[in-house]
Amino acid sequence: MEITLLENNSKNEVNLLIFEKLVKMVKESKSMVGIGSGREEEQVQRTLQSAVKAVQKGVSKIIIVASSEQVPKDSYKRGKIEFQTSKNPEETLLKMLLSGEVDSVVRGSLPATDFLKQVKEGFKIKRLRRIALLDSADGHQFFFAPVGIDEGRTVEEKISFTIEGVNLLQKLGIAPKVAILSGGRTGDLGRDSVVDKTIRDAEEAVHKIREKNITQNIKNYQILIEDAVIDKANLILAPDGISGNLIYRTLIHLGKGGSYGALYTNLPKTIIDTSRVGPIKEYLGAIIFAATLK
Repeated sequence: MEITLLENNSKNEVNLLIFEKLVKMVKESKSMVGIGSGREEEQVQRTLQSAVKAVQKGVSKIIIVASSEQVPKDSYKRGKIEFQTSKNPEETLLKMLLSGEVDSVVRGSLPATDFLKQVKEGFKIKRLRRIALLDSADGHQFFFAPVGIDEGRTVEEKISFTIEGVNLLQKLGIAPKVAILSGGRTGDLGRDSVVDKTIRDAEEAVHKIREKNITQNIKNYQILIEDAVIDKANLILAPDGISGNLIYRTLIHLGKGGSYGALYTNLPKTIIDTSRVGPIKEYLGAIIFAATLK
């Protein structure tokens, strides 16, 4: 789903739970979502359970794309949930999206390398950007980027992520509150050249974002990510993709936080990325995320 800048005029509350907003909107979306399933029986069952819960929340229809040996013997075609078999689920899922057979797709438990290859080939694009929807251990929900290790290294990319994140929040009717992070405090300048660059890049990004009037509600939180969460920032940008990926993994796998999937923001159609080992909560959130942003 390619995102362009909207006017920054939202008046709604910053602290609104983003996922609850998506749930309210999904009932009106009337969209069909495709989701991929890995090869193990547990992955199929986890995907199916997520789909059932998503339909209960209001998603119109879900197609689970899986290899033929995975499909349950009773052959699902239960109205709003359907299985489609394929020897190459990654390729089939992308073809369904490009042809319009489905409105949006979720990676589900498909292998990342194969799926990303299909996405890049299908949309003829070399680099991808993703913004994840996360929540902290105490329930604060926020968009977070970059999460790919090769993303977000330049000031220009930080500006692009901010434009896409602000537009996404406004599309949901939520006022943006943006936090830019760096690798140290301003007082640390001079200690290390790599850290210095992250500090200067954060300062420059904030200045240019304000100058371009993308949003005025933005602050350089330096390395203090905890303050950004305390202040209820709803779009947080890490210094680069490596640190962003580590923050994501620490929060989700060690810190009792949660993920609802990650939107590819520089594509003309909606694709939500998920972890192969993501829990039902993540897949449920990703399906609703995809259905809302069709």
